[in-house]
Amino acid sequence: MALADLLVITDQTDVNGRLLLEDAAPKRARRKAFKAGIPMSLVSCSYADTPSRMGARMNLPAYEALRHDTAGVLDGFAWLATSYRRRTSTPPSTVLSLFDTSYLGLTVPLLLFFRTVDPIAAHGRMPTYVASLFKASRGVFSAAVDMMNHLGPAAVIGATDVVRFADAAGHLMRVDTQRACAAPTRLIERTLAVALTGQGADPAASGLGELVDFAVLWDFYRLQDGFSQAMSVYRHRYGQQLAFGSDPTTGPFGQATAALVQQANATQRDLNRVLGRDDPGPPLDLDGVLALL
Repeated sequence: MALADLLVITDQTDVNGRLLLEDAAPKRARRKAFKAGIPMSLVSCSYADTPSRMGARMNLPAYEALRHDTAGVLDGFAWLATSYRRRTSTPPSTVLSLFDTSYLGLTVPLLLFFRTVDPIAAHGRMPTYVASLFKASRGVFSAAVDMMNHLGPAAVIGATDVVRFADAAGHLMRVDTQRACAAPTRLIERTLAVALTGQGADPAASGLGELVDFAVLWDFYRLQDGFSQAMSVYRHRYGQQLAFGSDPTTGPFGQATAALVQQANATQRDLNRVLGRDDPGPPLDLDGVLALL
């Protein structure tokens, strides 16, 4: 599979037909879900304890679906956090631990959809608690990335700190759709507490351990995170090159460009290997890598 396809969720749905990306899914997928009778009604947000989203529109059926999976989501985060802690020396309740745990939550569906052994079909087969875990991870990850940039990876944080930061920085609202996160603040804080510490839920009760080999998930995660970091550095330098009118394929930066293309191909090959795929995917050239930016 191509790298661009291995790292993204698009129109996939859970067992009930709900889109994993909800209103961030492609328009065609949203229209199809609507025609299939998937509820997506909007209501006004009444959570005064997070002023940034007060009065905004939120997808109530999406929250109702997640609410039924609360135990599965909390146990899933506990499983991810405790499994992660066995693999690293990262202290709990730090920005880095939140970043990694939420990133792992985003990675679970990629592994389930794209692996060759017992893959889950893209439509109508994903367990709802896995979809809900993915959705919760998206919101947490957005705030965690911002906290990494502003506070640093070693900063010690609690659930209320994260909510306060997310509220002030606008992470409880999607700018492009002006839709607010529909989960009550108390549930967000409870979820964050589990993701930060691994406590407050039962990792042994999570079904993730039966669906996912954490060692495989960890390998996939480290590969995609390593490439993501390389892309982030390159994106910044590439923007500077364009601003100065420089050719990104020549000189010292040309060497960095060639190295990134090489890393992209290695990442694509290794991700396919982790997923059990013999085909390393189509070779990537510079245009293919730039399209990922």
